[in-house]
Amino acid sequence: MKRSSSDLKALSRETLNRQWGLPIGAFLLIFICSIILTMVITALMNPYSILSIVTCQIMLYIVSLFISVLQAGYMKMHLNINRKEPYELKNLIQPFTMQPDRFLTLNLILLLGEVVLSLPLDILSYRTDGLESLGFSLGATLIQALVNLLLSLFFGLSNYLLLDNPEMGAIEAMKTSCRLMKGNKGRYFYINLSFIPLEVICIFTCYIGYLWLEPYIQNTFAHFYMDVTGELDHPRPDPKDAAEVSFSEQ
Repeated sequence: MKRSSSDLKALSRETLNRQWGLPIGAFLLIFICSIILTMVITALMNPYSILSIVTCQIMLYIVSLFISVLQAGYMKMHLNINRKEPYELKNLIQPFTMQPDRFLTLNLILLLGEVVLSLPLDILSYRTDGLESLGFSLGATLIQALVNLLLSLFFGLSNYLLLDNPEMGAIEAMKTSCRLMKGNKGRYFYINLSFIPLEVICIFTCYIGYLWLEPYIQNTFAHFYMDVTGELDHPRPDPKDAAEVSFSEQ
């Protein structure tokens, strides 16, 4: 059964009811880590040195990869919430204990896809000043967002697949995601668009509203993954129930 955007959002709201605290705290922690690391790197950069600019950009990409693994852990947290399994803050670092090279390889490939088109504007933003620099920087950010959305239409389920399948490699996860997204790209795209009004509203709250919006978005997409794989219609057996059945059989 393919659930609509409104159905998945309703499931998300029901699931997160009275459980907002930890998802909000986890998102805030990831955001703070990203901001601090980015500020430290850019503060140490010499804007008049080509070598320094290149080094800075490479370091920012490394930070982006690190954050992407934390975000995979955030996805794991929401899967656990949806499955009514125990969840905690250390879910964020769980991918680092699950052959992290798989997550790094996957997100490196996706990052390269974004960088190819945005890198020229990134370089120009460093080499210019004032409004011109800001314009190039915003242009690079826009290109990255568009490329990221395009790639997610094919590979948006890859991190979830790696989380649920510890033996699956990055390339296999991408292929499986691409197969699962056939016939579901339109729904995925529409779900992304449906959050735009709320994102605009969050801007008028000085971005404070994002503390609630981001968990809402992530939980909705976790439900989308579970819907595409059929888990919402055929839930996984409760580990406790499975243990009891196994014991009774003995």
